[in-house]
Order: sequence, then C-alpha cells, then structure tokens
Amino acid sequence: MKINHIIRITILVTAGLWLASCEKIFDELAIHPNQQDVNGFYTNPENINLGIIGIYSYITAPRAMGASGLGLICNRGDEGSARSDYASPGQYTSALTPSYYTIVQPYQLLYTTMAQACQMIEVIPGVDFKSEAQKNAYLGEAYFLRAWCHFFLLTNYRNIPLMDRKPESAKDFRPQAEPEAVWELIVADLIQAKGLLPPKGYWDTAYPGRATSGAAAALLGKAYLYRSGIEKYYGNSSATYYDEAAAAFDEVISGQHGTYSLVDYSWNFDVAHENNDESVFEFQFLGDAVNTSFNPGLPESGVWKDPRGFYPPNTDKGNTAQDQVMHEWVYQAFIHSKDVDGRTDSRMFGTLIFDDSSSDISARAGDRVTVFDGKTYDETYGKKGFGLSNVKAAKYKSAGRKWLDWDLPTVDPGNKMYFYYQRAHGVNFRYIRYADVLLMYAEAVVSGGIQGSLTPLEAVNRVRARSGVDMPPLSAVDRTAIENERILELTGEGHRYFDLLRWGKVAQRFRELEATDPDFKQYGMSAYLGFQEGRDEWLPIPLDEVEGNPYITANNPGW
Repeated sequence: MKINHIIRITILVTAGLWLASCEKIFDELAIHPNQQDVNGFYTNPENINLGIIGIYSYITAPRAMGASGLGLICNRGDEGSARSDYASPGQYTSALTPSYYTIVQPYQLLYTTMAQACQMIEVIPGVDFKSEAQKNAYLGEAYFLRAWCHFFLLTNYRNIPLMDRKPESAKDFRPQAEPEAVWELIVADLIQAKGLLPPKGYWDTAYPGRATSGAAAALLGKAYLYRSGIEKYYGNSSATYYDEAAAAFDEVISGQHGTYSLVDYSWNFDVAHENNDESVFEFQFLGDAVNTSFNPGLPESGVWKDPRGFYPPNTDKGNTAQDQVMHEWVYQAFIHSKDVDGRTDSRMFGTLIFDDSSSDISARAGDRVTVFDGKTYDETYGKKGFGLSNVKAAKYKSAGRKWLDWDLPTVDPGNKMYFYYQRAHGVNFRYIRYADVLLMYAEAVVSGGIQGSLTPLEAVNRVRARSGVDMPPLSAVDRTAIENERILELTGEGHRYFDLLRWGKVAQRFRELEATDPDFKQYGMSAYLGFQEGRDEWLPIPLDEVEGNPYITANNPGW
C-alpha cells in the first residue's frame, strides 16, 4: 500500500496541530480546555504512526513539494524556461519577490512540518512500544524529515531560523541562525536518523517510500558535499567535509543499508516503476481528481503533484500557459553524447521531447520520442515543430518529459484522469537516486575525500554502463567529467541549480548564457530581468516572516 493512501486519513489528524495559523490554533485550545491536547493524543504506537505520516503529508502537500517547492527547485537553474506561476520565480522575472506565493508557501509549510517532527522527537521516547525496532524507526523518520526540511530551506533561503524544538506558543519566535549552526543540526539529525532507521526493504510491504537508513546516509553525504562547496564560496569557510561525504555515500554503495542497483533509465520517471531498486528516497504522490484542495487538513485535500511548468509545448490551446522548453545547450549536450555504437545517448529519450527524425539524431532500435496519446513527435507537431503550439516555442528544439504520466489520455474519459488535468499526474518525485549517489561519491573523492569501495572512475562508469544505456567507459575522471555526466543523467530533476551553486559557478553560468543565447530564459510568463549576482543566489525570506518575527531585522542580501 502506497503511503499516500494513509496520508489521506492522517492529514486530518495532524492538521489541527501545526498549521501556519498557529496563533488561532493555540487560542482555540485555550478556549476549549476539555479538548484533548496534542500530547494526550500521541500516547500509543498507532497514533505515533499517524503523526509521523502526517509529517510526510505536509511535505507532499501541493503548497510544499507537490507544486510550489517542486516548481522552485526544478526551474531555478539554467536548463530551461517555463510558462507557469510555479516556475515564474525561476525565470528571474518581476514575480521573484518576498511575497510571491510559491516562495512563501514552501517556507511556511516546511516550518509546520518541522514543528510536527519536533513534536514526534519529543514524545516518542516516552511512549511504550512492544517493538524497539518500530519505535526507533518512527523516531528515525522524525529526525530524517526534520533534517530534510532544514536542508531544503537552508539551500534555498540561506539565513533561516532553526526549528530544533517544538514551539510552545504562536509567539515562540526564533532568530535567524548562522548557516553553520543549521548545517550542524542537519548533520546531527541525519546521524541520529541513520542509526535509528531500518534498512532498505523494511517498509516495502505496507509503506513503500518511507525513509530508511540508506536514505539517511545518502542525504548525510549530500549535506556534507553541499556544505563543503556552498560554505567555500558563500560562507568564507575553508573547512571541507569531503571525507565524511565520501564515507556516507560509500555506506550506500557497499550495501550497508541494503542493496541498491541501477534500473532501466525511464523507470525512474513513471508510475509503473515507482519505489524501484534505484530509488533511495522519493516523495509519494497520487493522481487524484477527487481530493483536489491545496490545503492540508481539509477533507478534500490531496497529495497530488501539479505539473504546471513541466508540460512540453502542446496542441491543446486551452493549456498553453503551463509548458516548458529546454535551452539549446542542453539539447547539444545530449546530441554530442554517443553510446558504444555511436548512437544517440538513450538518456536523451527519457529526458527530452524533441524531433527524433532530425539528422542530429542516430537512435538505437527501440529509442523513439512519443508525446501525447503515444503519438510520435512528427504526428504531434508536424513540420512546424513546437511552433504548432505558439510562436515563441518555435525557437526551441527540446522540452522536458520527466515527472509527467504519459500513460494518461488527452481526452477526459469521464473521471478527469487525463493528461491536461493537473491533479491526474501522480508520478512520484525521485529525490535521491542511486545514480546520483554514485556521481556525488565520485565528486567527493575527486574533491579530496578518502576513497571507499570504488574509485571515482568506477562509480561514474557504473552510471554510464547501466542496462539500456551502454555508454562507452571513460578512461579517466576529473571534476569536469563528473559535471558533464550529471547533466546527462540528472537534467530536469531539480539538482542543476544547486550543482552550480556549490561549484561557485551559478552567477558566472548565467552571465555566460545571457551573453551567448538570445533565447535564454525567454519563454517565461513575463520578461527575464537577469540573474543578479549577490542577490539571486538565495531566495528572499518571505515578507510575512520578516514583518512578523521580531528577531528578523533584515532580509537576505539584496532583498
């Protein structure tokens, strides 16, 4: 049973605890003294389980990773341009303000999430469990999810308050913490989680998708890796943690937390192969045309993922303001990547929508581009290409295909479960894949970390040699080779901006593309204003937080 089914129940249980309007909640508790309080509810394993699943429910709510948060991380980089409200801040338009809702919503809801996680961390030790393993698993999940929320907020908003204990009231404001203090909490929580969580396979029968010790080790390695680069370039710190990053990744690679393996590339982006052996941690979503509310806690609230900003240019004239295109450099990166037989890298077909009849393409047998209702590119767009959709789209050769349910029909069969109905797309978001772990491990070792069970060359070549891809092995690996492989393997998965950030290249990269590509970031809903170095590296702290929290006296630099 997918965890989403349980979330539909438990989201109502936890919603009354830590929603953004905390002051109203505490006032209501004061008015109704006979109402069962939070601590009175979390006194047995069954209710603890509901509370833990409730943490996941906040993260996968549309206002968090279901729509707003996903739109942010997948569109802030240099890969593409999108015409969507969720993607608009990532187009660096006038929508990039401290009040824009896709900036405000994830920030608020993830603090709600962390308050719930703190609650669980504080109450679980006092609850009687028949199984110590189960108790540890729930406690480990709370630590893991609190760490993940801090990681998301730190890498996006930078100067954030710590949520390291349960709020005592709606007036329990927290000051902004130094980034180093947030990194320390993230690391400490993940070390705790890694020691408490069960290995891969523990949850699979009833609750696939819940955190494991492998997920904690992988996120710990990622935190060490990101911390090393980000603090080097933006924190005036010379300390690096590449040894620790390599060691954490190597625990996953060497099987200490269960066996992970690389699967068919396309399996990582569909519904049929969710929670597969390459998945280290993924957010669970359901296609849901019934429970469509955005707000956790309401009976009709869903845990679907809104794909606005992910659609390719389409021929449904009522849905042309939601699509995305990829920039020329991405197309060229794949065009120049050839497999052992000199054919076009098969990963291009799992990553992009493009004209596969072009002379640029030399496809292997079985590799083809299909679009709506299984039609070919030519059957869909004809000689006009994306220009069939609109004039601006005609300037681009490719669009993204990940995170969309291509099995959905384009015509409503009567239940709204069709391609153009956003709530119908229930593709899980694979946040950490084993391929990513291998590439991050190689990066950590090449950057100076102590080598573990694989050489960096072996790690990268494992990714290149996955079944169905068969790229020729590299003879040597350096940082540039790893950076290039991350483009071919991970484009469209929400990592690219943060890759550039920790490599200290984000402003340089934007300047380069602004100067060389006249169509760079030109497909948004409003004019591209340019990447402002010294400001746009971080999102602004939401205005409500700045004005409402007396400990925050200024926004992030430039805001």
